[in-house]
Amino acid sequence: MKSQKPTQSGERRAVVLYVDDDRANLLAFRAIAEPTYEVVVAKSGDEALQLIVQNPDIAVLMADQRMPGMSGIDLCERVQASHPDIVRMLVTAYSDLQAAIAAINRGHVSRYLHKPWNAEELLVTLRDAVERYRLKVTVQELQIRIAQSERLYALGVLTASIGHELRTPLSIVSANVQFARRALHEALSAQAGKPGGGSMQEVEAALIDAEEGAQRLIDIADSILLSSRSEPGDREPVDLSHVLHSVLRLTRSEATHRARLLIAQSAKPRIYGSATRVGQVLLNLVLNALQALPDRPMERNEVKLALDEKDGRAIVEVADNGVGIEPGNLAHIFDPFFTTKKKGTGLGLAISKQIVEEMGGQIHVESRPGVGTRFRISWPLLSPSHAAHAS
Repeated sequence: MKSQKPTQSGERRAVVLYVDDDRANLLAFRAIAEPTYEVVVAKSGDEALQLIVQNPDIAVLMADQRMPGMSGIDLCERVQASHPDIVRMLVTAYSDLQAAIAAINRGHVSRYLHKPWNAEELLVTLRDAVERYRLKVTVQELQIRIAQSERLYALGVLTASIGHELRTPLSIVSANVQFARRALHEALSAQAGKPGGGSMQEVEAALIDAEEGAQRLIDIADSILLSSRSEPGDREPVDLSHVLHSVLRLTRSEATHRARLLIAQSAKPRIYGSATRVGQVLLNLVLNALQALPDRPMERNEVKLALDEKDGRAIVEVADNGVGIEPGNLAHIFDPFFTTKKKGTGLGLAISKQIVEEMGGQIHVESRPGVGTRFRISWPLLSPSHAAHAS
């Protein structure tokens, strides 16, 4: 967006577009209005439409009615359809009641002026039009903020409900896995040295992974329930390398026969936060990456995790060579309830972004359809004061 020139008070000057096929009128208008406003002029309706596309900051359109080709009314009507926020005004040297009615009905023109205009009256009219434009923009911004607040409130209620509903069945799963591990351990002890012990040990290893996964999900559910009450004291030093490898272990069964999981680690950064919540974010990103891969031979699909530190920040990247994200969807992927999947709530990335930012981090995404997607997260590295506080 083109930035408007600031006035002496620091407030940016509004942009006014004046359209007239008479060069003398264009010069006269510029002489009157330009000390106060940024003036753009056009000699025809077609030229005016091009300028509006090129300059999205135009607040007011003032057009002469009688011009060769496109009339002022026709121009206002087209601008009303394509850029309804622009305040439209019509100018003519002729007293034409029908033109005035058409201007109001078709072009939603806010004011109908006669030439020759009075300089003082023209400035007052422009001032009122600019204020009307700014009021419309302010109202729209407030509406967007209210809508975002409502969605975030709904997100908070829903995530709390999800956390509550998940914890009970996960606790049951965890308890049963622990029981199965104890029973298996006793059976292994009784069969020590007998054939078949190796396969039983593989089952025990799988149960250990299952218990770790269930406990992590319980921690996630608890963090959702407590997120609104979390305090800085709830945080601790987090070894990102350890979290990253834990996520890889949890997702290896999902990746089997689907993709290669690769890791590029240039450092072992530590941050200040919650290992469980970092794991929640990375787990969501890795699963999303796996789901974005097309059906093709496994060796052609890959999800790559990278870990590094630069300029005092820890950097984690999760990249895939999947289907990518359409440009029109890229700006909305962190919006609550936005999803392009046939199944899903559209909450995963919204929650992930909230977690990252609550821990003082940033998350960015870049994607090309048919090429793949890369998420990049960065957090401040663990400071000496945080390390001392934790110890």
